[in-house]
Amino acid sequence: MSQDTPILEQCLFSDEFERKHYHLSVIRESAAEFGGVRNPKQILGSFLLSAQGGVGAKGGFVFLTGEDNYLFCRGIDKIEDEYIKKLINKASDHILNKSENFPFFLDLSIVKNTIQPLAPALLLVSPIEDGRLAFLGLTDSLHGRDYDSDDRELLIIIASLFQISLNSAIFSTKVELLNSQLQKKNIELDRQVFHLNALRELSLAIGEAHSVDNVLSSFLPTLLGRFSRHQGIVVIYDRATGIIDAKSMGIGQGSQINAILNDHLQVDRLLFLSLAGVQNKHIQPLQVEPIIELESLSSFIKEFVPETGFLFLIKEQMYGVLLLGTPLEERKLSEQEQELLFASVSQSVLHIKNADSFATIVALNENLEQQNEELRKTIDELINAQNRINVLEAAARRIANIVNRNADKIMKVRPLDFVLIIGISVILGLLFNFQSPRGIPIMPIPRPEVVKIISVDDAKILIEKDKAFLIDARPREFYEIRHAKGAVSLSPSLFDSIYPMNFENEDPERPIIIYGRSFSRLYDEDIARKFFNRDHERLYLIEDNIEQIYQRLEISEVKK
Repeated sequence: MSQDTPILEQCLFSDEFERKHYHLSVIRESAAEFGGVRNPKQILGSFLLSAQGGVGAKGGFVFLTGEDNYLFCRGIDKIEDEYIKKLINKASDHILNKSENFPFFLDLSIVKNTIQPLAPALLLVSPIEDGRLAFLGLTDSLHGRDYDSDDRELLIIIASLFQISLNSAIFSTKVELLNSQLQKKNIELDRQVFHLNALRELSLAIGEAHSVDNVLSSFLPTLLGRFSRHQGIVVIYDRATGIIDAKSMGIGQGSQINAILNDHLQVDRLLFLSLAGVQNKHIQPLQVEPIIELESLSSFIKEFVPETGFLFLIKEQMYGVLLLGTPLEERKLSEQEQELLFASVSQSVLHIKNADSFATIVALNENLEQQNEELRKTIDELINAQNRINVLEAAARRIANIVNRNADKIMKVRPLDFVLIIGISVILGLLFNFQSPRGIPIMPIPRPEVVKIISVDDAKILIEKDKAFLIDARPREFYEIRHAKGAVSLSPSLFDSIYPMNFENEDPERPIIIYGRSFSRLYDEDIARKFFNRDHERLYLIEDNIEQIYQRLEISEVKK
């Protein structure tokens, strides 16, 4: 039983990692497919294929409201329009009351008995910037299981990519339409046509960038060239991670401007002054606000006087500032040019958001690969340790055979014989203890002061009131024989591989109660020490013996 348990755990870990890897592959493929499409119909079809294939749904449909009323179905009979109208009328009031900007799942009880021929298992709503709504309905899974939180999270990510792509496609379609209309006007509108072409070229140039730095490298030079400016600054600051991405052109010495834009205090000051100059202080994600009052920013950087500025929010805690200097020509931008400049900045914000999302996906993939590599190394180390232990056990058996064959020579006992036997036994015991992953420390390790000893009754109070974790620190084979009800198995040998998956995102202030020790090994203190090293300070050990713990906390899963 002790040999089969690690193999089962490896299979469970492999299935979970393969599923995560598959979800990331679906996200990457969806992002690549959405990024190259500008037709809303094609985007809707790709959205349905990605969502249905990602979670393994038997069938589904996607519907976009508006004048066109696009509807696609796969794996199910085509739904009649009257059922769709009933769904829209039933869900509209609820969706408008929520006023969501991002994809969300609709409670199926709201549209209960509305779509009788379909009976969807999930219904996802994606608001579009032009006021329309995209509905994604999926039937039951091909695997015959309910959709879990991982499936819902995957669908939300795919829907977000779809929402961004469709918004970009709609916006690009509008820009191309506006461009075709401007080309039909007289020569006085040539400048606006020039800027529209610049907007399209900017979209194509930065649409292929996969990092925020690459987007800014294409964004700022194109914007300065198309709007006849020789000085400009763009700064992206993620306050959650402390990462600053900044570009500047045409401003004095590079070392001075770089020192300012790489200083967190200076960038905070720049954001504060920019926020003070906008009219709307409550900026939403992907929203761009022009900076009306620029006087306070005139002295921020030497030899740079901003003439136009924008403040925008990429996502929560990720702000951006764009400042442009005076134009090369002595004239002000017309109203149409100002609108085109605003549209250029707005579209670039979408691309920056896409690049940041792509970087996040790449980082998650790299982290998953690193965890797989660490798990493989841990398994190899355990196998090597087991091999060394087998060698030592074989040596001990050979020594025992030699002792048995020469037992008749030990009839005359000498003090030196006792010394040799005791010395060999001590050496073998120390070697065996040193090579074993479950070896006993020679010198006792003091328990951290934050680890407190409590009774079983106090432990029950913490579990009921503070939702404390109950940890069984013994090896897995003892846990499977008998353990306290509600306890989670976490042995010291597997702590480093299990902790990042199950406890990394848990609140470090949440109480953790640990039990489990033997006459030769203090498993509970080992686990408490490892949690303490991970910044958990509310740690408790149960002072009662294991039988009293079972009597007070009940027994679960007794195996014979």
